[in-house]
Amino acid sequence: MKRIFYKLMIVFCLFASSALHAQASKIIHQSMTLDGAQTININVVGAKVEVKPSQGHRLMIETKIEIAVPSPRLLDFIVNQGRYNLVKEIDLATNELTVSSKKTNNVLMVKGKECMETLSYIFYVPEAVKFANNSTIQDLSAE
Repeated sequence: MKRIFYKLMIVFCLFASSALHAQASKIIHQSMTLDGAQTININVVGAKVEVKPSQGHRLMIETKIEIAVPSPRLLDFIVNQGRYNLVKEIDLATNELTVSSKKTNNVLMVKGKECMETLSYIFYVPEAVKFANNSTIQDLSAE
């Protein structure tokens, strides 16, 4: 009987500890027209940025979001509020497109504590467009 009790306690502790380290994650996709741009600059807040060539005439962006709270509903709410939408600006004089993170992303607070979030991006850039610069900001709370 004691053996069964100890085994159940171990299983319970394993499940409880895994729940404490759980996080919610989601992948969102955005696309942007190039509006005649020949060069692209990337200025986003995130841990990792990859740039891959693609066919076509649109810029496609895949954003992976992870928050340190095991609440997919909270993450869905934040995503739907536009927190992770990227902004594009085009300089017609230089035909340069700049893709940036919103500058209004405050620290995410959950139950009075800071909630860590991790962002990583894959930019699918049309082969006809030259990739010029990547200014990735690592710390989300630096804004």
